[in-house]
Amino acid sequence: GKSFVNIGVRQPVEIDRQLPAGIRCTVELEPSAYSKPRGIKGKVVSPSISRGKYDLKIGTSERGDITVEDSKFSLPRYKHCLVVFGGVAGIEECVDADESLGLHGDDSRSLFDLWVNTCPFQGSRTIRTEEAVMISLARLRPFVAKNVESKDAAPKQRQQKIPVEVEFSDDASSEESSSEE
Repeated sequence: GKSFVNIGVRQPVEIDRQLPAGIRCTVELEPSAYSKPRGIKGKVVSPSISRGKYDLKIGTSERGDITVEDSKFSLPRYKHCLVVFGGVAGIEECVDADESLGLHGDDSRSLFDLWVNTCPFQGSRTIRTEEAVMISLARLRPFVAKNVESKDAAPKQRQQKIPVEVEFSDDASSEESSSEE
């Protein structure tokens, strides 16, 4: 059988092998995954194999150099992007714990091309990693989409969207409205 894993998108992703529950793995998505809303498939790959492929590495931290709210925030052009999340105490603690890196946690930003705060004004001391993944991917999505559009738009002319006027009224009931108001 095969397993389904949570990679931070709405639906679990089907991978090419059976894995025990709760194990961490690196998943490479099939190329068509980015255009399909459902039924995304991927394969498990070694984390060490993937590292050399990423030309944009983003570290997420509440102590980021820039926030997604900043009007100057953008992503440089890239082919393969990696977004890294730490545990409850952040990437900094993970770096401190990994003696093979020979790096102090305060210097974690040096491992990344961008050191980004994706949850500014979070209002709580910590955010659970599974929440941070969903929030960060949602906040980064418009910037990722611009990168994809710029690749697609180069050879062909973009279609111009024509604005549609929409009226909203509180007076008229809709099909979703309850008749018991």
